This record gives sequence, structure tokens and C-alpha cells, in this order.
Amino acid sequence: SMDPAMAKAMVHYRLRRLSAAQAAAQAAGRRGARFPWESAADGDDVTPTVVHLSGQSVPIRTGQLEEHVTADVAWSLAHYAEWSGDRAFLTGAGRPLLAETARYWASRCRLDRQGRAHIDGIMGPDEYHESVDDNAYTNVMARWNLRAAADAVDGGSGDEQEAQAWRDLAERIVDGYDPATGRYEQFAGYFGLES
Repeated sequence: SMDPAMAKAMVHYRLRRLSAAQAAAQAAGRRGARFPWESAADGDDVTPTVVHLSGQSVPIRTGQLEEHVTADVAWSLAHYAEWSGDRAFLTGAGRPLLAETARYWASRCRLDRQGRAHIDGIMGPDEYHESVDDNAYTNVMARWNLRAAADAVDGGSGDEQEAQAWRDLAERIVDGYDPATGRYEQFAGYFGLES
């Protein structure tokens, strides 16, 4: 939202539901906080898992796989602080949200033998491709989230060692960018799909 008061209200809505996001991450075997795709008043994910169409059950996997919402929530907090001029919010009241979402991504990444970081089995904003690896949008947002949290920790009295680990991981995240063409592959294998 471009309305500072409304944006602040949305950020505070997420901050009040941080414990529910932490519980969701823990339930998935992760650290930090994972925000829901569709949030109930208490912060639980209420995304439907199935719909019935013409007598058939159709699985709905957005709540399970569209994890980029976690970084999107952190992005909204950071941009509220920047656009409203309340930069101290990042190292104050908003800092736990940035740190917990970064911890989620740090626990969500998989390192390959070359030390590159991957995020497997997700869905990006293109909901027609489910359970893909290294979705460019998700990976770029996760990288941003790790860096933003590291900056917030450095600006406060946090753990600089954890902040450095987040920065190192951010540098390792595969994003599908090809510098020769200036294009991102939407996810691993996307360019090999039939047109």
C-alpha cells in the first residue's frame, strides 16, 4: 500500500502473527518463521488444500508450496520503513520479523557439492508450475531477505556471526540469471519446456 498508515497496519498485522509463522516453520521442520499464503485472524494458514469440480477433487498446493510470501512479508516491512522514513523500525520493532524470515530461508536452502544454494520443491508466482526447483522470483527474494536481515542485525545489537552467515548464503543462492542474455530462467528446466 502507498498509504503509510495502512502499510504500517499491515506490517503490524504480520508482527502480531510472528509466533504463528514460527510455529508453521517448526511444523515443517525448519527454523525461523514461515508466513501463510492465506492467513486466518490468528495467523494460521487457511489456504484450501482441495476443491471439488465436476465431481473430481483437485488439489490446491499454493498454501503448501508458494513460500515466497515469507520474503514478500519481509519486503513489505522493509519498504514501509524506507518509504515512510521510519528506518529505525528495521532495527527496532521490525527486526525480529526480518531475522526470523532470514532464519527460515537459511534452513530452507540446500547446498550442492559446489556450495551453491538451492530452494527445491516450491511454486513461484506462476501458479501453473507446481513443485519446481530454484524459482527465480523466490530465490531472488530469499537472497534479498537474507541481506536485509543481515543489515538489520548489523545495525542493532544482534549476532554478527549469524548476519555474516546470511550474507554468505545469499551469495550462493542460484537464481537462474544468464549474464550473456540478461534473462532469468523462471525455474530450473523452464527453458527446456515445450512452447
